[in-house]
Amino acid sequence: MTFFLGRIVLVAAIVLSCGFGLRASAAPTSTRLDEANGLIDAEQFQTALDVLKSIDPQSDGETAEIDRALGRIYLALNKPAKAVEFFEQALTTSTQGEADSYLGLAEARLLQGNLAQARRHAEAMLHADPDQVGAHLVLARIDQRLGRDREAMGRLETLAKAQPASEDVAMVLARYQTRAASPAAAADRLAAFLRQVPTAAHATDLLGQLYWEMNRKDDAIRTRLRAADLYTAQKREGRAAAIAAWLRAVAPDYKAVAPVPETQAPETQAPGTQAPGTQTLAPPDAPAVVVEPPLPQAVKREPMPAAPLAAPPPPSPPASTGRSRTYTALATPEPLPFAPGTSILTGSGVVLEGGRLVITNRHVVEGMKRTAVRNGTGYVRQARVVRVSSEDDLALLELSAPFPEGEAMPLSALADPTPGRPAVVMGFPLIGLLGDEQPSLAEGIVSKTIGLNNDPTSFQMTTKLNKGNSGGPVFDRHGTLIGIAVGKLDLAGLMRDQGFMAEDVNFAIKASRALRFIGRGPGGGGTQPTADVPLEDLYQAMLPRVVLIASVK
Repeated sequence: MTFFLGRIVLVAAIVLSCGFGLRASAAPTSTRLDEANGLIDAEQFQTALDVLKSIDPQSDGETAEIDRALGRIYLALNKPAKAVEFFEQALTTSTQGEADSYLGLAEARLLQGNLAQARRHAEAMLHADPDQVGAHLVLARIDQRLGRDREAMGRLETLAKAQPASEDVAMVLARYQTRAASPAAAADRLAAFLRQVPTAAHATDLLGQLYWEMNRKDDAIRTRLRAADLYTAQKREGRAAAIAAWLRAVAPDYKAVAPVPETQAPETQAPGTQAPGTQTLAPPDAPAVVVEPPLPQAVKREPMPAAPLAAPPPPSPPASTGRSRTYTALATPEPLPFAPGTSILTGSGVVLEGGRLVITNRHVVEGMKRTAVRNGTGYVRQARVVRVSSEDDLALLELSAPFPEGEAMPLSALADPTPGRPAVVMGFPLIGLLGDEQPSLAEGIVSKTIGLNNDPTSFQMTTKLNKGNSGGPVFDRHGTLIGIAVGKLDLAGLMRDQGFMAEDVNFAIKASRALRFIGRGPGGGGTQPTADVPLEDLYQAMLPRVVLIASVK
């Protein structure tokens, strides 16, 4: 599938000042504030800023509302740290509108990857106003990020019934269904919503992206062009221009055909995949394009020792997993170092002790000409492949500069799984739909400590894998690395060859196999605290250690 890499540039340049010139305005303050918020909704941020600077607040409540508007602008520009300052200032200045301030804080903390604080702010908002849809959406997105499928789905279904015309609810629900069910199920749900609210531009755009994921390219292009028209009508020219750039990248010779009527229910079809490396390079001004190859189907691999590195480092003393430490993501992740219009293939990986090596799957990087990684806190490094295994689906990357030692996975914290042990997969699946700035979690258990056909080098788990999870770490709830995600059972082939279906079965390579591959002895067995680490804390501790891997073929 192909999607934009990174965020759409909505404003070429904008200077946000904390001070305000006190210019008199003939219009009442409330009218000017309404005008500014309407401009923010239309993504006209510079004009909104000009309006806000013209206001001479006459009360603490008006000052707080100006601060909240500034927070919204910074939030839309993906500057959550600055947004936090204004939302907190609004709370300090006045209790008026505090629910909106808490919502802004929750969304900013979610962008920073601080799930625990985002949850606290959302719950505080619900305490102030139990009917705030925005707070419920933040909590649902946190549950989705943490792989709490049942909780997320229950909250979203309740919201959809209570707010059937809410575009935000429809979009979050569609993104959830893409991961938990299928793009086809999400597209059906979103198409039904658009029959009721046909002017919802964001939802129309997302439906086009879902069609692209399903390999329904004509429907995808027509739908996204319709979204561009809606954006233009709503004066969101930046988003319309981004769709035009996408079209130039993926189909420069596209000629429109008869559109699908908006009231017609789309037919679902089995998702398709685009062969990696077949994208046509776009013109120089087009954005980069992401290609996520499908997860490989599991195959039997016999145990075989791998040759050590040419100069193996000496064994290190036991190291802490660092779970008590938390990390904050960059307000704006560093861009990946690829020219616009380049086809990029993606996967996941984990930074190993020392901060210079990353382990991932062989199929993520094999045959690639250039590779870069970006960790969960937003820092980018160039990478080169220093070893691939001929027996296991493993590869080792060396980074151009190491990440700090505290932001790498200690080798003493690697240990093989046991049946029933929690299996938490962390990585960057479906980044075109779920975003590429921060990783997401999915949780299950180790169901069997051998893989397909009794393969002793891998294990089975109930944790669901999606495209983009390949090469990502599998943790337990103590922060121990128990494996590297690799693939899933070929359910379609099983039905075709054996005549029966099976539940979703997913596989990972054992930690001991990864240690053998990099030329190290058995791990330290991990640490065993008396209680499981909450998922929010585990997520925070592992943010800098989990990387998005992007390569050019």
